[in-house]
Amino acid sequence: MEEKYERYCTIEESIIEACKEVNLMRKGLKPKIDAREALERLRKELEEEPTEEKIFRPKKKVAVR
Repeated sequence: MEEKYERYCTIEESIIEACKEVNLMRKGLKPKIDAREALERLRKELEEEPTEEKIFRPKKKVAVR
């Protein structure tokens, strides 16, 4: 079964926009946010996004001594 994903922008466009954003951060033109605010934004985005697929959580591997 092959699933097709629809993208609202191409991978190339996404990389170009990310590079532009990094350049703005380096120049100090992009406002800084702290980690808590970033996590809160991420939580809000994830709540709004519809999820139909199951979340895969890999089992923790323990090294044997």
